[in-house]
Amino acid sequence: MLYSLDVLGVEDRGEDDQLDVYTEFNETIVRDKEGRYQVNVPWIPGAQLTETNEIQSKKRLRSVTKKLDQDLGLKTEYRNIVAQQLEKGIIERIPGKSTGSHVFYMPHKPVVKSSATTTKVRMVFDASVKPNPALARSVNECMYKGPPLQPLLWDILIRARMAPNLLIGDIQQAFLQVGLKPEDRDAFRFVFELIDGTEEQFRFTRIPFGAEASPFLLGATLQHHYDNQPQENHTDTLLTLKENTYVDNLMKTGDSVEELKEFKHEATTIMEEGRFPVNKWESN
Repeated sequence: MLYSLDVLGVEDRGEDDQLDVYTEFNETIVRDKEGRYQVNVPWIPGAQLTETNEIQSKKRLRSVTKKLDQDLGLKTEYRNIVAQQLEKGIIERIPGKSTGSHVFYMPHKPVVKSSATTTKVRMVFDASVKPNPALARSVNECMYKGPPLQPLLWDILIRARMAPNLLIGDIQQAFLQVGLKPEDRDAFRFVFELIDGTEEQFRFTRIPFGAEASPFLLGATLQHHYDNQPQENHTDTLLTLKENTYVDNLMKTGDSVEELKEFKHEATTIMEEGRFPVNKWESN
């Protein structure tokens, strides 16, 4: 659902310094052999990482591990997250040689949300940490935030009051459904302690929540997906999705339950075609 970005250090840095990030995005987005979208990070020209943050990341890991040792149940759940993401291809082990010019290690910690109905433990990454506050950049400082593409939340909320029936869907792990091209994956490395106590290094193959450009990349990918659907099919549903997708939430209002059921069926088909499963629907 909707999560706050400021807690992860994602800050508004203003305009994108004359670079047409969205145009470049549309020129470079591709789909892999499984049909999943793959994107590039909108790097700021000349903004290089002078340090990888590997040493500091390992120190943070050991601090987190000490805390997890006091709650073995949480420690097991935390390890399960990494194991499941590795199995699903969301992360991969670091290759012998880096595949890009940006290499950075993100510290991480578990965040427990007991009120959540699905995932109660989340792995939260810090892409804004600086290896050396006086000299070195964080990985977030090396990328553009990207232009705002989300519909205005106020407009969505107003539309939600214009019909008696409301349907809301949630894209399952929306950010982790968008693939990263291999040349950008080394910018999102992390170190993790395995069950035998050894440390192993991984990197994301999908866009991680907490990276400066991730909200833009998700929103741009969804808009690209909607724009490239056959317009003769599901015209009304596509328009609704374009106007009422906010981060990982889909919204539809209607005068009848049948109208909402039809939207749910068509929207599910459209989203699954783009590898965006909608795992939870709620209605009044």
